[in-house]
Amino acid sequence: MKLVCYDPHARRPEIAAAMRAFPQVDFVAPVTLEALQAAIEGAEILVTSNRAYEADAARIIRTHAISLRWIQFTTSGLDKAIALGLPAGVTVTNAAGLRAFSVAEHAFFLMLALMRQSRAADVGQRGEEWVRDAITPQMDNLAGKHLLIIGAGAIGQEIARKAKAFDMMVTGISRATTPLPNFDQMRPRSDLQAAVAESDIVLMAANYEAETRQMMSAAMFGAMKPKAHFINIARGGLVDEAALVSALESGKIAGAGLDVTLDEPLPAGHKLYTLPNVVLTPHVAGAGSQGTGAGMGKILSDNLQLYLQGAPLQKIVIARTP
Repeated sequence: MKLVCYDPHARRPEIAAAMRAFPQVDFVAPVTLEALQAAIEGAEILVTSNRAYEADAARIIRTHAISLRWIQFTTSGLDKAIALGLPAGVTVTNAAGLRAFSVAEHAFFLMLALMRQSRAADVGQRGEEWVRDAITPQMDNLAGKHLLIIGAGAIGQEIARKAKAFDMMVTGISRATTPLPNFDQMRPRSDLQAAVAESDIVLMAANYEAETRQMMSAAMFGAMKPKAHFINIARGGLVDEAALVSALESGKIAGAGLDVTLDEPLPAGHKLYTLPNVVLTPHVAGAGSQGTGAGMGKILSDNLQLYLQGAPLQKIVIARTP
């Protein structure tokens, strides 16, 4: 049995370490497309990421991975891989919840950067100016604010947990409205516009799929309070980006903290780079140490053990069909 790990954008020592417990599995880790094409022949298992699943890699996998039975993604999101095409008849699992703690931390970095006027303070530091009097009137706090979290999966729930340490009121928007810990209330997606209108911070943590595409529309930005902020740590396609830019330029909303954009990398000259009420990071919310969560090596090891036993896998996104 052969397992191929293809993720040229990242070092994966935890995967190599986990594979040492499975000497019966032939482990190959190609780093080029040419090596991937050679390695994928006869492979039964592929470990890869949404980022690594680019057009050429997708073509090679669909064409040459005729023995493939299972793909384990090291990411929770699979939007690009699904769009480019996954092989038919293959079980697909993801790493849902793996980096929830890190993405939640980054969400609070973006919120605090906006509330505490970090961009204006940075300008002052670079210009060697003491801008206390200039920025103090624009500063605000998270305490007492109403946070709306759109999407109540692992990331949304971790953000809600941390929000309680900041004394925030938390509302969740989700398909299911079952009460969840740390959410003061759960509301259905049909209530989105009304919930947006009541919130001080609107945070996007939903999965990207056909029904959530541009769910933050011009109407939603129009419903937000003028002093409200928008945060996106999910996917750029969840947002009508032109409507967001318009709302930011006109002052319809106070600001935005973005770790994701519609096009990545964000093209040079885009307004989101220069708008003074935007804090922008380059899709890095999941970066950092292992923190308190179980690493990718354990997720793979646990699933591989189940696979070898013929038992159902964990974190299945697409079940294999005959």
